[in-house]
Amino acid sequence: MINEKDLIEEKMALVEELGVNIQCADNLPPLASRIFVYLILNGVEGATFEELTDKLEASKSSISTNLQLLQSMGRITYYTKCGDRKRYFKVSTNHFISRLDEKIELWTKELSNHQKIYNYKKKILQLNNNFTENNLNLKFNVQYSEFINKMINNLTELKQNTLTIINQE
Repeated sequence: MINEKDLIEEKMALVEELGVNIQCADNLPPLASRIFVYLILNGVEGATFEELTDKLEASKSSISTNLQLLQSMGRITYYTKCGDRKRYFKVSTNHFISRLDEKIELWTKELSNHQKIYNYKKKILQLNNNFTENNLNLKFNVQYSEFINKMINNLTELKQNTLTIINQE
């Protein structure tokens, strides 16, 4: 049976592990990446400044600086509750859509590059009988292009599904 203490320990272990991954992948400061992961794990409810200070065991000035950085990057936003002066920080839904758009754009460029390579190799085949489809790896180019198309389609579908979920909230 899962108890609350174990769940909190697992959460903080994830904050550390995934924080290191995001820190490296996105070139973020260590605390900013851990704040970001903590907010991801908290979901739409987000977390207050005080909660972040307490759970991440960081100074108020460090938390404040890193929250400002994440806000300026468009990664997080905040909301307030009626009658409550606290700000609740949460991951920006626009951030996820932007990341998906970036990935779609990267894969689209990759596909364009591979199509250029493929077209060039086909011209070589037409002009030079010393080459074959095998020694030009044309099958690889075809398979890789098919893979890229699937990636683009999957990312596009994920983006549409995400937008649908966001619009329902």
